[in-house]
Amino acid sequence: MRSLEHYPTENELVRLLRSVAPQVVFLSTEGLQEAVDVARGVEAHAAGVPVIALGRQPNSSLLLEMMRAGVREFLQAPFDPAAVEEAFARVQEAAERVPRHAGLTEQVFAFLPSKAGVGTSTVALNMSAALSLLHETRVLLADFDLNSGLIAFMLKIENPYSVTNAAENSLRMDENLWRQLISTHGSLDVLSSGKINPGFRIEPLQIRSLLDFARRQYKVICLDLSGNLEKYSIEIQHESKRIFLVCTAELPSLHLAREKLAFLRSIDLEDRVDIVLNRVGRRDVISAAEVEKLLGRPVRLTFPNDYKGIHKAVAAGKPADAKTDLGRRFLSAAQEVLSKRGSEETSKRKFVQYFSLQPARYTLFSSGKKPA
Repeated sequence: MRSLEHYPTENELVRLLRSVAPQVVFLSTEGLQEAVDVARGVEAHAAGVPVIALGRQPNSSLLLEMMRAGVREFLQAPFDPAAVEEAFARVQEAAERVPRHAGLTEQVFAFLPSKAGVGTSTVALNMSAALSLLHETRVLLADFDLNSGLIAFMLKIENPYSVTNAAENSLRMDENLWRQLISTHGSLDVLSSGKINPGFRIEPLQIRSLLDFARRQYKVICLDLSGNLEKYSIEIQHESKRIFLVCTAELPSLHLAREKLAFLRSIDLEDRVDIVLNRVGRRDVISAAEVEKLLGRPVRLTFPNDYKGIHKAVAAGKPADAKTDLGRRFLSAAQEVLSKRGSEETSKRKFVQYFSLQPARYTLFSSGKKPA
């Protein structure tokens, strides 16, 4: 819950509505004209968000002004519990009829390693950097590997704040606080993992709130995961459009990739998984076709092996050089991921998601059932 001790200006209101995306607004009528202005602002900038007016001595003039501003609920103090419950029931019914999508981007990509050391952070970083170079594509890269996160090291980021701070403040996040938490690297915003913190736990509600905020701010979000399948990691994958399972053409990596695919299948996430084959070389014993046969999933992206180029990039604190074969491949992969063809591949899932997941996530007074 966010509480304001004053009536916001229009600019403050717009920023608040965009940052918080409230499901309901309680509005004091102590300052009638200011309350009317706020109610009209809510209707103009967040149409459909119910406003419940609060006051001590309602009169016909006040109620008429509120109605003209689009307010349909008024509660008089001291509050009658029965009247409050009835008002909440009407608001809930209205929210269920017209669930809010809140303008969230669907371009959320999780990068999951089959095993440690397959280069998932390298892939996530360079894919994010390549995506940020595309026209009008604002990109966030968040490192959710709380014990072995490398993104800050690879980009030489020294920001003391991290994803753990973002999670702790997720329910009161706004644009001013967000700018302190992230680091900007060229056209890419980065939220690092911070210091090793094995005892820290991120709750599902924190993940949803944090991602919802980010999805209102960015066109594309890339999430680098540890591969340990923590509860928060699974929640992130449920929130993702695609899960890029990164592996190499080596038997231990492929064995664990198959194990993780089996787990993701058990929680109905297999259809979101794309195989990423990293460090591909001409002398590989196992081909991409054999990897597809072994895993039962198509290899969506492949990246050539370039240890020297990656070493130089990390030493410089930059993504891979765009003039190298690997750099060009990341750029073409970024274009492919955002292409119309890539969208069509998941159109069926998105159709179902819109009519099942979104109402569950944006309905007031949720029953607590987790969407499939």
